[in-house]
Amino acid sequence: MNLIVHDCCCGCDLKSGCLIIGTLQLVGGIIGSVVNILAICVATMELDDLESACKEASKQLDAHTETVSCVVHENKTMVLLGCSLAVLLGHVIISSLLIHGSKQQIPWMLLPWLIATGISLVLQGLLLVFQLIHLSGLEILFTIPVIVFILLGIYFMLVVNSYRLLLANKSENGGAIPI
Repeated sequence: MNLIVHDCCCGCDLKSGCLIIGTLQLVGGIIGSVVNILAICVATMELDDLESACKEASKQLDAHTETVSCVVHENKTMVLLGCSLAVLLGHVIISSLLIHGSKQQIPWMLLPWLIATGISLVLQGLLLVFQLIHLSGLEILFTIPVIVFILLGIYFMLVVNSYRLLLANKSENGGAIPI
């Protein structure tokens, strides 16, 4: 049995709700991507500055016949930022599919968003469990945003899936919207 809703929050229809959800995620993905690109640029400049400072220190120490090993290790921050950027760009693509699929009433275009959101909710659920195990006292308050995002994500999935099912039933019934 599928759990469905017939309208989105604020009383708007499912199509409008999907367009709002897709647009919010698209804007968030674009902003996040720009911030990540800027962070990668800053991290690259800092890495170059670190290498320059290391070479300068090495030259000064060599003048005093001391040796110094100056190895710059692979920057984990760059890897994390790169992965984060890839995820955000994926969200931009998936959000675009959600928007286009909602506008053109193409049910399969809503599936990538549902799958990605489902994976995200599972990961957030694991984060919540980890936080509940390891946090104590007032630190438990850090779980509140995670709980809010999980609840919003579940509701948004419900709205998008309801619209997908409505569109699928509409195409099966030859264009008539089932009640």
